[in-house]
Amino acid sequence: MLVKKDFWAMFCRGRKKKIITLIIILIFLINALMYVSMELYNTVKRKQEKDLWYQSLHFDDNSYVDKTGMRVVVGHYVGGSTGANLTDEVINSNNYAPVPGAGEGGRPVQMSQQELITARDLYSLHSYNILVSDKISINRSLPDMRSESCRNVQFNIDNLPTATVIIVFHNEAWSTLMRTVMSVILRSPEQLLKQIILVDDASERKYLGKELEDAVNKLKKVQILRSTDRKGLVGARLMGARHATGDVLVFLDAHCEVTMGWLEPLLDRAGSDDVFICPHIDLLSEDTLAYTKSIDAHWGAFSWHLHFRWLMPSGAVLLKKSENPSKPYPTPAMAGGLFAVRRSLFWRLGGYDEGMVIWGAENLELSWRAWQCGARVEITSCSRVGHIFRRHSPYKYPGGVAKVLNSNLARAATVWMDQWADFFFKFNPSVAAIRDQQNVADRVELRKKLQCKNFKWYLDNVWPQHFFPTDDRWFGRIRNDRGGCLGVTVGTPGLGGPAAGIQCGSEYDIEKLLLYTPEGKIMADEGLCLQQGNGRALWKSCSDNSKQTWQQAGPRLKTKGGLCLTLVLNNSEDGVGDPLTAKRCVKDPGQIWHFERVPWR
Repeated sequence: MLVKKDFWAMFCRGRKKKIITLIIILIFLINALMYVSMELYNTVKRKQEKDLWYQSLHFDDNSYVDKTGMRVVVGHYVGGSTGANLTDEVINSNNYAPVPGAGEGGRPVQMSQQELITARDLYSLHSYNILVSDKISINRSLPDMRSESCRNVQFNIDNLPTATVIIVFHNEAWSTLMRTVMSVILRSPEQLLKQIILVDDASERKYLGKELEDAVNKLKKVQILRSTDRKGLVGARLMGARHATGDVLVFLDAHCEVTMGWLEPLLDRAGSDDVFICPHIDLLSEDTLAYTKSIDAHWGAFSWHLHFRWLMPSGAVLLKKSENPSKPYPTPAMAGGLFAVRRSLFWRLGGYDEGMVIWGAENLELSWRAWQCGARVEITSCSRVGHIFRRHSPYKYPGGVAKVLNSNLARAATVWMDQWADFFFKFNPSVAAIRDQQNVADRVELRKKLQCKNFKWYLDNVWPQHFFPTDDRWFGRIRNDRGGCLGVTVGTPGLGGPAAGIQCGSEYDIEKLLLYTPEGKIMADEGLCLQQGNGRALWKSCSDNSKQTWQQAGPRLKTKGGLCLTLVLNNSEDGVGDPLTAKRCVKDPGQIWHFERVPWR
């Protein structure tokens, strides 16, 4: 028995040692894991904080990005530049050499350190990474980006109209252009695709000559139309449309990739002959050409400067979309780069305004004309097309971007905006200066002939959530008793940010002006509304949120809960830069607001 007891005692002591050893090893592993996790976190954080290589590039005044850093060029053909400090041999070279597997499935393509240097040098040619584009096969695979509800929709192809796809290009990269074409061929039912028309708007690159023709000659249904004189987007698209034989015109940019099932939803809706239907635009990375699914619901609109903007749809539209996700939904404006329209409707409504130069504002003009003259503009989430959104336009504008864009804006506003044209011109004097130089008599006559509705009808019925001034909305400065004003600080992102006091500016400084609606909303440009936060007040996308309601009580602005909007004085005498919040109402000059009306027209 003693021997047996001694044996178990020795065994237990050994087991305790093993357990202790295992515990020590486990503690060591946990610490090692925590250390590795922290190092990975710091590495990712440093990588995120580090500017991407293409963000350090500098561009001239023709590169159009507005003051907030938002892209004004959205969904548009913009062509290519001559390239900075590059030889003619480099500029005119087609270096397409696909690497097996590169970019397949829409995955990103990474580069070596040496390739980064070359990519930086070539970036100015197209404002996207041509080195990566040339590595990806022109017939690469892409995932099916449609939702389950869209994949379940069945179309009777025999009853759908035929399509002519029109793609305008000017000095586009060979691989990007051909990838656009091949994606259309590979992912469109043959009986629906009548023709693909490539319109060469006076390209100068040698590889877009015989080399492109040789490639196109091997493809069915593809033809090239060439213009020796520069026509711009409007003229070149009209050139393609006049040669089209399909029932529906489908306009695409030259740096797109369509996905499975993209064409049928467009043709199904465009067949009704009363709508301009746009696909859902996804993102192709300008750096890696990765295909990324964009936010599932957005619609197009425009700022007080008539810059196109993507905004969140209204609550009513989102509700209907949630009830039937596969059904197209209305949008106040289209981006303009990608859309389909029945050929008969396009010409019946007057095509494009041929008085517009190069590109710019033609998307707004076409959107207003469609809505005001009896048609509609819609987006279908069941048609997914990837598009390269460039941070800068690589294209040179004859006379400069301001002259080109301002001329087009002046034409569109004069013909379609009625008294809101006066609002636009008042706060955009550079455009107003050339207003009378525009010969728009034929477009005014077209509006009369088509018996189009006025712009007030458009705002009231198509975009009632708009943030433009009206006769029943107060417009002007809201000045705090301390001296600063209420407004959106420079650099606030499109989705909003913290609210603070700002410099008041003059009555012509439109960025410092606000709307106060009969419903109690304080609205700024870009669709931002002042909202009560948990602590600090915020600028957020306008919605039906009750926290965006501010009741005017004498010189105070109160929340529905009775708190007063307060400018909290921190580091300044006038409150500029200091935070705004909602606090209990007391005798405080930071709670006193003076409404200084500014005539909006």
